[in-house]
Amino acid sequence: MPWTTEQKTFAVETYFRLKSFRETQLRFKDHFNCREFPVSSVICGWVKKFRTHGAVNNLNAKDKNRQSHSGRPKSARTQDNVAAVRDSVVHSPSKSVRRRSQELGINRESVRRILISDLHLYPYRIQIKHKLTADDMRKRVTMCQWFSDRIDDEPDFLDNMWFSDEAHFLLSGHVNSKNNIFWGSTPPDHCLQRPLHSVKCTAWVAISTHGIIGPFWFEDDDERSLTVNTERYIQVLRKFWVALGRRRGIDRALQWFQQDGATPHTSNVSLEWLQQRFEDRLISRRCHPEWSPHSPDLNPPDFYLWGYLKDRVYEHNPQTIPDLKAAITAAIRAIPREECRRVIENFARRIQVCLQRRGGHLEHIFERL
Repeated sequence: MPWTTEQKTFAVETYFRLKSFRETQLRFKDHFNCREFPVSSVICGWVKKFRTHGAVNNLNAKDKNRQSHSGRPKSARTQDNVAAVRDSVVHSPSKSVRRRSQELGINRESVRRILISDLHLYPYRIQIKHKLTADDMRKRVTMCQWFSDRIDDEPDFLDNMWFSDEAHFLLSGHVNSKNNIFWGSTPPDHCLQRPLHSVKCTAWVAISTHGIIGPFWFEDDDERSLTVNTERYIQVLRKFWVALGRRRGIDRALQWFQQDGATPHTSNVSLEWLQQRFEDRLISRRCHPEWSPHSPDLNPPDFYLWGYLKDRVYEHNPQTIPDLKAAITAAIRAIPREECRRVIENFARRIQVCLQRRGGHLEHIFERL
């Protein structure tokens, strides 16, 4: 429906005061005593127009021509915009730049510049790390030394190495690493709280220099997510084994397989199934060589793949589990083999740094790639 200049002006002024589309809509209904109110995108458009042109209505040709020849373009980093971004950060320090840009009606890059250049704020990722014990660090050194010696003896060893893992993708998006952002001048003392129960899917993959096999899902016949247990884990391993055999240029008899120490992975039944196929080419807890506990910073799916995927699959806000699974699959398919090779090369560098640090954590040293 057409909105009057008075209504547009009221909405823009109210939004600037309250910094909330929802509250603006409620005040709009009360003020004009009407049942209908402008949707958020419409109010956002009015706000953008006002910030750009200083008016809520469309400019006529004369006004546009005058503005187009008025000299240097007007900067979006005005005092009002800086104040709006500052207020937004105070109320929601963990909100993303994209969301903040949409709500304030300010260009995303301008919001980023205001945050860093004007407000001197920086994005901090909230990380949860398991404290390494002396025994953990000893095991990490032992494992990394084994890898280092093996690569020295056999330079192409990592070309036959498959690293595996599974991850939960919540439909709510809470597992998206982009949500773990806190804008501030100093690192936050902050604890994330997430829903106890959320609709999710669980994806399993294996990655090597040859690319990625998967995702395979832990789900029933009706595609409902299931808890990972030994039986379901072996079902996924069977799919992986078949897919591995179909890869061109790969001899399964030469391949190595890595897994972490999750209970379904290291049960007697799971280890027996794996040893029947990989024989002594298995790196896992309860095996030799043993994969060290609490070492996601050394496992390619953990230090690279899950973060890469979670940054992408929620960009378009999937609304259903099939949509979420399709987004995950598409994102995996889009990863080129050369990038997988770089990830494994990064693993080789990590084991050397881990040795230098005597088994200490690496995540504050390395970027994903």
